[in-house]
Amino acid sequence: MAELLGGKVTIFAGAGISTESRNVLKFTFYETVAFEMLSQHDLTTSSLSFPELMEQYCRQPNGRIKLLKKIKDRFEHIDSFPELKRSATRFHRELGTFFPMKNIITTNWDTYFEDLCEATPFVSDPDLAFWEAANRRVLKIHGSVSNFGSIVATESDYKECQERLNSGVIGAFLKTILATQTIIFIGYSLSDPDFSAIYDFIKKQMNALHKQAYVVTPFAAECEKFKAAGLIPIQTDGAYFLSQIKAHATAQGIMLDDDIYEAAAILQSHVFAAHCSMHENIKIRDCPQLMFAASYQDGMLHALERAIAMRGTGEYSHRCRIKNVINTYLELQKKKLRRGKYEDVAYIEGYVNGLTYLLMDKNEIKIHHIPLYFMFGIKHDIFDLTDFLTQIKRAPDAHKASYKYALKYLKDLPVSESEEFHHPPWL
Repeated sequence: MAELLGGKVTIFAGAGISTESRNVLKFTFYETVAFEMLSQHDLTTSSLSFPELMEQYCRQPNGRIKLLKKIKDRFEHIDSFPELKRSATRFHRELGTFFPMKNIITTNWDTYFEDLCEATPFVSDPDLAFWEAANRRVLKIHGSVSNFGSIVATESDYKECQERLNSGVIGAFLKTILATQTIIFIGYSLSDPDFSAIYDFIKKQMNALHKQAYVVTPFAAECEKFKAAGLIPIQTDGAYFLSQIKAHATAQGIMLDDDIYEAAAILQSHVFAAHCSMHENIKIRDCPQLMFAASYQDGMLHALERAIAMRGTGEYSHRCRIKNVINTYLELQKKKLRRGKYEDVAYIEGYVNGLTYLLMDKNEIKIHHIPLYFMFGIKHDIFDLTDFLTQIKRAPDAHKASYKYALKYLKDLPVSESEEFHHPPWL
């Protein structure tokens, strides 16, 4: 557990946690290709390994092109059905918010680690020059569907891949990872040729000094086989394994629960509705303070929208990181206030409140509501439009300096831009 939370673990992911799970499609890719070959040639394919079958398939006219199209069509079919894609990406969605995981190695061709975990793909040797520039990396040793020329599928592909691992730059990177990180295999079976070749490579490179490797599998029979092969088996589903790791990290106060993203989306909708209602009922030329309330709401919207958009990076699941960001913004707010940049002060107030909301647990959210409106010079929180209008009528210049600032802003504002005030997502 300590190594997982300390970022000292690398996930080695196979197709079993992705599109080849029995929960995704009725037939595996291997079976689909085998059925087609049987119907065309009446061949016996059941005894062929995956690369042997793909090699045989590619021997037909335009076989390589047909194989690549078949791979592409399979992924597109899964992605076109949200239910299928949810099943194929359960593991990836769990992994996305687990910020300590920085390195992933996979033999999968799909782009789910890139799409849902914000991982930068490394497919060929030249890519690795930029390894340190990426926050999270996925080393795709069997290529990617986004680069057809890189896909490793046939026997000849596997031989070339093995040569690259033994002598190429990718192989050197892989050896470094194996020497310094604990490896957890997820999504493989012991009969999988991918796993056999990879694990043999690990043992050969590291000899007796390689670090203990683990394997996550839901099958009891597989556990015994893996144990006999020298790995420590963990009998459970890959996505569930990650969810339990994250639950432990959340209980320790290291991570935030994934529920924050759903809560952020709910608050975002409330803030947006308040923003629209305010502009429908108040014109900025009649109420200069609207620019500060709008800036405040924009700040909160931008904080929540960015958190939701960057879910896959795990940045907003990192409790300490969010606290540090809040402190940075509060220091900047003091500088903006000294300079009299009141729209920025209000914007930061909203942004900080949005981030603070992410840190609140369910009980705190029930007790402490987030103000939806803002006005300088008012000491109590404003939660609804009625109260906001009341405060404006009662004391339009409750904060004289900001009121004067708003009047000057309006004086210089073109009529065409006076309908709705918007603070851009920068300071």
